[in-house]
Amino acid sequence: MHLFRRNTRDELEQQQHDHHRLTPFPGYLSIFPIPQDPQDQGSHHDRLSDDTLPDHRLVSRSTPRPRLGARFWGVRGTHPAALPTGTRFGGNTTCLEIRYGRHIIIIDAGSGIIALGDELSREMRDWPTTSERPTVSLLFTHAHHDHLCGMPFFAPIYQPETRLHLLGPDLAGMRFEEIVAGYMRSPYFPVDFRELPSERRLTSIGDGTRLVWMAEANGPVVWDEAVTPPPDSLVVDVLHSRLHPREGTLVYRISAGGQTMVFATDIEIVEIEEQGGEAEQRYLRFIHGVDVLVHDAQYSEDDYAGVETAPTRGFGHSTPVMAARVARKASVGRLILFHHDPGYADADIFALEQAARQVFPATVAAREGGEIFLDAPLARQI
Repeated sequence: MHLFRRNTRDELEQQQHDHHRLTPFPGYLSIFPIPQDPQDQGSHHDRLSDDTLPDHRLVSRSTPRPRLGARFWGVRGTHPAALPTGTRFGGNTTCLEIRYGRHIIIIDAGSGIIALGDELSREMRDWPTTSERPTVSLLFTHAHHDHLCGMPFFAPIYQPETRLHLLGPDLAGMRFEEIVAGYMRSPYFPVDFRELPSERRLTSIGDGTRLVWMAEANGPVVWDEAVTPPPDSLVVDVLHSRLHPREGTLVYRISAGGQTMVFATDIEIVEIEEQGGEAEQRYLRFIHGVDVLVHDAQYSEDDYAGVETAPTRGFGHSTPVMAARVARKASVGRLILFHHDPGYADADIFALEQAARQVFPATVAAREGGEIFLDAPLARQI
């Protein structure tokens, strides 16, 4: 039986009820994954009370040690999901927020960045105007619409006090600055990017780039790999992957406080059990041994193979089982499935999560609003 089917009316009504009962309110702070019904599948969904949760939003110097944490603001691919039942996984497209000390990194500007921007705007009112002010950097993996569509609605770019670093690849013969500025201009949008009141610094990055945020710095520095970054620095290494059609994508390896995390969206990696090609081997070397791997897992095995619809093989996206094989091959600590297909209901994603766990048990499907701290015990997150 094909899992990905149209839900019956009774199932739609039950899912709608579950959505209103279980979806956290905006700003909800949780250790990943989002709490579920106590009758749901197993202790990995146990809830932690809010007062036991570490707050990665603290930026005071009095914090004894910076912590590397991440929050998912958008987990879908292709386009936002508008499911009639609602969804506990979320419907926004790609956006991940990472914090370490006073540094904030945002990866991609899908529709999820809109809610993040609203929260940052509120938070910025209380930020100091001194050198202790948090830094905000926006990294792009590539320029597809689902990774850019929230940019014109990111509230901080309309505020004069905002200082924003934007970094991403040159693509299709265009400089990164041209790509971003071209997305916000007439006749496509009423506000021109170059006329925004915020202060913006745009930097082209590519394969082999190393970015370093030093503890007291006001933004990232393109770093010489031969030089060791200072202690307590936040480091991002860049791989330009060709495992996606045409221009490929940037894969980011984030390191801080002895913890590592890789963000790999729009990746299709099939041949890994054998030797694989050079692109596959470069990717596996780049992600090897990381604590957390966030990996594209858009399609079911049936949809990938074209069992009931046209096959999606070659579209530049993986299946959860493919991602799990990658995680196992690369000896990573934990796997987070990401870039869910917008047509998949919660039951579909739950089933895909379970299938991936058969290959790599330390797997969870990303949920919008879910947070993870890389130095927290495994049992508190998966």
